[in-house]
Amino acid sequence: MSAALPLPGLGGHAAVLRAMARKVGRVWWLILPVLGATALATMSDRPLAVAGTFCVTLAIALHLAWWAAANALLGLNDPLSAHLVPGQLRRLRESAIGVFLVLAAACGGLLGLVFDHALAFTMGAAAMMLSFAICLRWPTMWLVIWVLPWIALPPLRELPLVLQAVDVAREWHARQPFTQTGAVLLLLGAALWRLFQSGGAAHAESWRLRQRLQHLMTVQGSAVPATTAWPRGPLAWLGRCFQWAHPLWREHLLRTACPTTASVTARAEFATLRGLHWSATGSTTVLLFAVFLIAEVALLVFLPDRAGRVIRAALPGLSIGLMSAMIGPFFGLDATLHQTRREQALLTLVPGMPRGIAMNRVIGLRLLRHHLVLWAAGVLMMLVMQALAPGQDDGPGSGLLGLNFAAVALPGTLLIWRDWSRQGVPKGARTAMLTMLMVALVGLSVGATSHWHIPPLWQLAASILVTAVLGAWRWRALQRMAPFWPVGRHAGG
Repeated sequence: MSAALPLPGLGGHAAVLRAMARKVGRVWWLILPVLGATALATMSDRPLAVAGTFCVTLAIALHLAWWAAANALLGLNDPLSAHLVPGQLRRLRESAIGVFLVLAAACGGLLGLVFDHALAFTMGAAAMMLSFAICLRWPTMWLVIWVLPWIALPPLRELPLVLQAVDVAREWHARQPFTQTGAVLLLLGAALWRLFQSGGAAHAESWRLRQRLQHLMTVQGSAVPATTAWPRGPLAWLGRCFQWAHPLWREHLLRTACPTTASVTARAEFATLRGLHWSATGSTTVLLFAVFLIAEVALLVFLPDRAGRVIRAALPGLSIGLMSAMIGPFFGLDATLHQTRREQALLTLVPGMPRGIAMNRVIGLRLLRHHLVLWAAGVLMMLVMQALAPGQDDGPGSGLLGLNFAAVALPGTLLIWRDWSRQGVPKGARTAMLTMLMVALVGLSVGATSHWHIPPLWQLAASILVTAVLGAWRWRALQRMAPFWPVGRHAGG
């Protein structure tokens, strides 16, 4: 049983908070980017740059810490404990509300010290934290909360009704800021309270679905096959839509199977990469790109006077999301290959499978080509989206933050050329540090574009050159490594 057992009085809340703290303690590394950004701010001659950077980055870190805390608290809300353990559900809800309000007030206060309007930032922080909890409760809601608004809100925010609602909210905040903040926090807190369920058949079914979806979306779950059985209903249809090319490519590989190196390694790649295979990743990205493209064309046809402004406002976020989807498999590669090492051991015995140094050359090139094709497809899709946006006078690549992401991420793909035979159990801290490093480098790249006027396409060209030079050096080291598969067989040495 995964729940924290209640104790009399405050002991029950303490038990819940201790269980939550164990999960939150695993993201201790969030303090590192805060300290790193603050250290970089000491190089600025602007007044209060260090204090401002510290407050902003600490507020961001607290939001991410809430993600871990909410995930831990919702993880304690399993159906059996909620139904059988007296008082457990109430203590979970009360603990969640307490942590929620404290962190929202802390984030609002930190941002208010830098930008003023602390109460407004408190409401914004609380709304964002509730959205995190909703996405953890229903993982499919990330599409509704974090993707669809980029498409729907730009044209809607200029409607008279929306403008009138914004004016009313601003006037209320100007006259009664504390009353408005209290009302908003009460409403958001009530919504958070209702996220915790009380047991029963509906709770059990939603718990199973949440566990399955969350497993698919985590690094540890990245090795789940793309053909994982989905529950019946709309989610089953949606899952098949997002993975439409994966079964088609599998049938093609089986239909054209022969004992040649190319055929055998293609089937081995499909079996070992599972849900990270390009046919699965590309299916999802192409589908989302088609949706974005249809929305863009619809705006150009039905709202030509506002289409340019709306599309330009949405392009930075869309480009980042698109490139993240294409680069995402790189971060799950360690876990996937480690979990499929038994299959790799069997595949090395298949006739036609290369062995020794030849295995490193063939598999290394296939893995690199796999990631480069996804990377190039993402860059091409971003440029196509921008080409359709009217009013772009700053040249190709301007306003596309995804190109800065692509320029930073490209040299990192060479990390797949390492000694996989010594790759141990993947650590979440390593993935987190790699992610934070990439975020910092993307920030520097965006800074180079905005302050030093270095276009993203120039940075992209420089990244390609650097990657080619490093790739030539790394290729020679590849020849001296032990055979890649099975992964981790020398990890204990």
